[in-house]
Amino acid sequence: MKNRTPQFFFALSLLVLALLIGAIWQASSPSWKTYQSQFYRLAAQQEPTAAAKDAVLRSRVSIRQVLLPGLQRVDRCTTCHLGVDDPTMAKAAQPFTYHRNVGPHPVSKFGCTICHGGQGLAVDKTNAHGRVEFWSQPLLTKDYLRASCGRCHKEGDVPGVPELAEGRRLFETHGCRGCHKLNGVGGSIGPDLSEEGANHRQPEWLKRHFLEPNALSPSSPMPNFHFTDEQARVLTFYMLSLTSEQMGAYYSSVRLIPSPEFGRKLFTERNCIACHSVGGTGGRTNSPDLAGVTKRHSIGWLDEQLVNPEMISPGSSMPAYEMNSNERKALIEFLNIATVDDARQILMGRPKGLTAEAALIEAGKQNFSRFGCVG
Repeated sequence: MKNRTPQFFFALSLLVLALLIGAIWQASSPSWKTYQSQFYRLAAQQEPTAAAKDAVLRSRVSIRQVLLPGLQRVDRCTTCHLGVDDPTMAKAAQPFTYHRNVGPHPVSKFGCTICHGGQGLAVDKTNAHGRVEFWSQPLLTKDYLRASCGRCHKEGDVPGVPELAEGRRLFETHGCRGCHKLNGVGGSIGPDLSEEGANHRQPEWLKRHFLEPNALSPSSPMPNFHFTDEQARVLTFYMLSLTSEQMGAYYSSVRLIPSPEFGRKLFTERNCIACHSVGGTGGRTNSPDLAGVTKRHSIGWLDEQLVNPEMISPGSSMPAYEMNSNERKALIEFLNIATVDDARQILMGRPKGLTAEAALIEAGKQNFSRFGCVG
């Protein structure tokens, strides 16, 4: 019998060589290069002259990236999504289409992954979309994309995303902190939820867990709260927004969006109407009427008054509420437009006979629930 070892190794060598050539070809022709070539051909069609078309077609093919030190990340999504900030690409198909509704979140400042999820450093579709093992934040589905707004805007209401505020409210009112720690506050019976938004759990898993805790985690001590489908959905929104990643000052400054609507909510929650009237409605006779207060005092004076009432107005009985700068700004924005009708509506929604002292008791009840004392 002839020795076939040389033939075997020769065939094996050919196979290895073929694989090596294939790997080299694949590395030299990645999908992002194909996408860029296609994009330039598409963009060239919109140019009016032959010279302009030729200039576009000769555009350099290269990896594009956005450096975001304030978010501690680098995004290369625009390597393929080349039309993201080009309105002329509004009708183009993915990955070239224009990103509508970016508004105050330009790609140059925010990148893509802070909102969409995914793996910013990757340049192939599977890895970039984070659909790989051990990557904690895959691309969010369209249904839950707005949950990422809560990663920056952690306080107050987020216009257009009522699910975040409602999810936060359900979390607090159901005493979830009694078992779960969140940002250092809460119990230890259940898992710490401070990083739940970065735990690679799919939205569908979270939603089902709220509906049937023991179905997915048979040994879980979590009771069935009999949430409705909508309540489970908004709680999922809130969970997906929970991360404790550190952000630079630029991003921290917009964590709360000041608005008259949020200011009205603060005015109501702090029970300002118990002492202050608006156009003669509500309040007590010895406290200033707040109608037109922004015309009588500067914005700076009002801000200082909210920070330290006793220093600005010696002898004032107004307590010093703990509010950050954006909360104070929102409250002042509301006072700038507050009307008698606002005061009447706030009074109608307030329990009858709620004095300033009773308001403090009510605030204590809310904090009792908020910090999980019922757990």
